[in-house]
Amino acid sequence: MVGITVLALVVSLVWPKKYLSTSEVIQTRESLGSLGGLLQSFSSISSGQNKIGGETIIVILNSENLKEELIEEFNLEKVYNETIKEALFEELNDAITIEEVREGGFGFNPIVSVKIQVEDQDPERAQKMNEFILSKLEQRMELLNEESTSKNLQILERRFQTNLQQLKESEEDLNDFQNRYGILEVSSQLEGLIQNLAELKTSIVKEEVEIEILRNRLDENSNQIQSKRQEVQALESAYQELIKKSENIELASDVFYSLYDMPDLLLKYGRLMREVEVQNNIYELLLPQLEQQRLFLANKGSGLQIIDEADLPTYKNSPKRAYIVIAGFMFSIFLALLVIYLRELYYGEDSEYKGKIDSLRKELSFKKSE
Repeated sequence: MVGITVLALVVSLVWPKKYLSTSEVIQTRESLGSLGGLLQSFSSISSGQNKIGGETIIVILNSENLKEELIEEFNLEKVYNETIKEALFEELNDAITIEEVREGGFGFNPIVSVKIQVEDQDPERAQKMNEFILSKLEQRMELLNEESTSKNLQILERRFQTNLQQLKESEEDLNDFQNRYGILEVSSQLEGLIQNLAELKTSIVKEEVEIEILRNRLDENSNQIQSKRQEVQALESAYQELIKKSENIELASDVFYSLYDMPDLLLKYGRLMREVEVQNNIYELLLPQLEQQRLFLANKGSGLQIIDEADLPTYKNSPKRAYIVIAGFMFSIFLALLVIYLRELYYGEDSEYKGKIDSLRKELSFKKSE
């Protein structure tokens, strides 16, 4: 029993020491590639959008590309005495631990922070590997954010240019009408309907822009995109119904029918006013988002903040000598009890197994002599 305990102690002393370097990062803001302020501008719209952040961080940290760069940077083939790529990946999987901290509550909650731990026999190498991982993570997050923001900016710019052209045309048409026929008076009810129409059309444009942005990252048949399309269809249906209602009011708003074409003029005038109001509302929606995306692109960043730099470990993380010695001691007790039990089973006065074992031994020796 003492021998096994001593052996466990010797093993714990000769077992190579390993040191653990730890760092932690958090996501400081929504990724540049998200819908960003577009959604925040509308309190009635859910803010639970996809972000380049939490889940993407985990994907990058577990990527084979990052592991290959680690192998090359630190010459890990020599360190681990391995040349097979898969075996080196396994060594890195054992050496690197990624822990994610999520928001409290039920369901699948977003990641709040990510802790990175690197274990190695050389404490300085453990620290440098951790620092290398952090630098590569920041570089790739910055690149992803820049690419996604650039795509979103292109989508917004295309829609904004369309809006500018439509706004210019609608304003010119309204101006020509007023120069020819003068300014007609419309009812307050019609003015309210025109404002509602403008807001409704703005919501439709916002949803369409969101769909275009989501299509950059999600499959066309994804639940989010399909849900957005259903929202657009419902808004379009409500928009068309409201148009019909507004035009009925336009026709009935004039009580003087002395001029044969007066209802037609009111109808046309109402449509021109409606189009100008709609395009103005869309302009007010798109311009701030366009400027915001331009600002994001000019001030590109990873969207990450390192709250704990990779530390230089000064005390070993493994082996746990006390655990090894205790395990050896407990095993020696178990082995001793097992030996005592077997001896008692064989040498006991009333042992029925002794005769059976002796008979089996004689039979085996007899067959061997033959």
